[in-house]
Amino acid sequence: MNIHAKRIKDLQYLLKQNRLDAIVLSRTLEIGFLTGFHLDGLLMLVSRTGAWAFMPKMLLADFNSKVNFVKASSPDNMLEAAAAKVKELGLKKAVFEPETESYLRGNFWKKCGFAEHKGLTSSLRKIKEGEEVELLRKSCHIAAKAFGIIKPRIKTGRTELSVYRELEDIMQAMGAKGPSFNLIIGFGPDSALPHHETSERKLRNNEAVLIDYGCVYGNYCSDITRTYFHGKPDAEFKKVYAIVDAAQKAGLAKVRAGVKTRDVDAACRSHISDAGYGQYFIHGTGHGVGLEIHEAPTLNTKSEEVLTAGMAVTVEPGIYLQGKFGVRIEDSVLVTRTGCEILTKMAR
Repeated sequence: MNIHAKRIKDLQYLLKQNRLDAIVLSRTLEIGFLTGFHLDGLLMLVSRTGAWAFMPKMLLADFNSKVNFVKASSPDNMLEAAAAKVKELGLKKAVFEPETESYLRGNFWKKCGFAEHKGLTSSLRKIKEGEEVELLRKSCHIAAKAFGIIKPRIKTGRTELSVYRELEDIMQAMGAKGPSFNLIIGFGPDSALPHHETSERKLRNNEAVLIDYGCVYGNYCSDITRTYFHGKPDAEFKKVYAIVDAAQKAGLAKVRAGVKTRDVDAACRSHISDAGYGQYFIHGTGHGVGLEIHEAPTLNTKSEEVLTAGMAVTVEPGIYLQGKFGVRIEDSVLVTRTGCEILTKMAR
């Protein structure tokens, strides 16, 4: 069976499990996941037994040539057409996902009798299978290889933004569609800001360099962070780097199917806390990665989610000494039954 047709069947199974009759979807990401058609402007309705797509006429022929398992049409008003189809079929429990809908569309669906129901499609996207895994591997391979190319080119006097632009170009030259998020390039004290906005700051001798980046390949995202010292590192940087490196290794060793995500966080966090730097680890240990750069599951102190084989997550502990430097080491990994496959292991 076509992987996308299978995903629709999986969603229909979830509808039955949750005693729902239908779900309406309007975000390109979810529709692309279910159909393989990633262009904007579509609306989709999935019931327990059928699937319909509504779109502008200019997309209809293209859609029909690529997706033969969904009934497609181009009505004058797509929202009203979806609501009318629900009424025509006598579906009583139709829903929409509030986390993926706009405020105006959400109100429209409510007026039409649709209820809110969170997390149906995101639960399907947690587990990567088939071509998804290969696309993730390729995306991560490109990003990892790019670090080896860009690092020798980062010289004293270069600006953060110039590295940002060249790193994007390198990844695109290797086949990436583009960056998976706004790349974070932090020199010196800027590396101590976890979500630093890359600037025109110039690199000086003897300071930290932090590069948090990734790319999109085949619609799948990679995420990786590397930190190193430009010049001769002092004792403090060496100590902090060694702590973060060991913490990340402890987290990676914890990753496997059946483990709670908070336990991976605890493995990283306890190592940093035991070394006396607990207050400087100021974010969660990781997150899922796939069609979006941040998706389920989350790896933090409060998460109750359990890792399953096929999930793709990041492991990214860090220590941030404001006004001095920060160290973060991040890899994207694929969860297996017995451990994990490090997808970004080439770059060190």
